[in-house]
Amino acid sequence: MGLFNRKTKKKHIEKFEINLINALESQMPQLRKVFGISKFFHISLLENPKSIFLGRSYSEKAFTVVNKNHKTYFNLQGVSVLNRKTKQFEPIKLTFSHDALSTITTEHPENFHRLFDLNEIQVNEIHLEHLKRENPDQKIVEKILKPLNKDQLELLELDFTFEINLDEKSFYTILDIEDGNYIAVDKKGKIYRLIHDHEQPAKVIANNPSDFFKIYTGDKKDLENIIYN
Repeated sequence: MGLFNRKTKKKHIEKFEINLINALESQMPQLRKVFGISKFFHISLLENPKSIFLGRSYSEKAFTVVNKNHKTYFNLQGVSVLNRKTKQFEPIKLTFSHDALSTITTEHPENFHRLFDLNEIQVNEIHLEHLKRENPDQKIVEKILKPLNKDQLELLELDFTFEINLDEKSFYTILDIEDGNYIAVDKKGKIYRLIHDHEQPAKVIANNPSDFFKIYTGDKKDLENIIYN
């Protein structure tokens, strides 16, 4: 999955999302609720397919609410944005996960904010194309965590897992500890804390999944003493 040099920035997409939520308020009020309890912390400009991915995190309490009440995954049709050059409204493909905007499909992700007037959004008759949620990274993680029982797996955030590469090593997130930091597992089953702005970004905190549950009971406060050390 290739990345363009960043041109469209987080602030542009955050502005667009707020305008979109306002435009859809009467028909989809749940979008504002999820936006209010999530933290939008980065964007990725993707080359294949050409799109803008929105990364966000949730507090433990918010994650519980989202995972219980907002189990959605759909493409939204019926939204158009004004093309600055043609002065015409163009339909745009938007994908939502857990009632939060997750992907904007566009041929020009790198200059999306210059091509479109993000203040000019037109909502016609909307249609939701519900999608089957498939996360290939989740399947990998579930195999790695095979020693754990069902109750232990339910204390992790595997629905949101994704791969992170650090120093040519793959990690798979299992808990979001906010601000772009995670608890993750490698392919050998070792558990790490990943802190993106730390002098040691990846540090082993348990040698295997079972050992991890000797320090984690389902409350992220259990991990406070080891996260930033």
